[in-house]
Amino acid sequence: MITYYIILFFYIFILPDNSAIKKVQNEFIKLKSLQADFIQISNNKISLKGKFFFNKENHYRIELQNNTIITDGTTIWNYDKKRNRIVVSNMDNDPLAFSLKEYIFNYPAVCKITEEKTIEGKVIITLKPQKENLNFKEVKLWLTNNFLVNKIEVKDYNGSSFAFKFNNIKIDNNINPGLFKPNKNSDAKIIDLR
Repeated sequence: MITYYIILFFYIFILPDNSAIKKVQNEFIKLKSLQADFIQISNNKISLKGKFFFNKENHYRIELQNNTIITDGTTIWNYDKKRNRIVVSNMDNDPLAFSLKEYIFNYPAVCKITEEKTIEGKVIITLKPQKENLNFKEVKLWLTNNFLVNKIEVKDYNGSSFAFKFNNIKIDNNINPGLFKPNKNSDAKIIDLR
């Protein structure tokens, strides 16, 4: 873990101050909270939609039609409404865990970064792993005018791709910290995989 912070520290300071990824990182550092509607697109079709909440440091909440997923950065609680159960796991051991912070800080440190502007003036950052040790071949980050990520597209080595698109982004609202804690009063069956 210490090695990661040393690499991250070194990498952040060698980026040009005017690079788009540096601006995204600076905006994310200043960010206290974020909430948005989102859709996940797989095979050119909407596969999921819901609400996304983020609170510093690494607290997430994803509300879907049949699931609510909460993490405090260490533990994930996945509440399945249909089955009335909560699966508890460690974030490090969950292959489906999603962290916006990884796409903004961790992956750029180990990827080749290119930046492009669309005809409309939007900035797209492309990340390609320098080694084949990551579970993706390419990630594209679409940015808003104020350097927030509003779309992430991931392509894997099998040629599959999926994307997350964020709409109605609101930043630094006072999000209730209770949203990032599991419901202790729930009668749901708990399956603890930690």
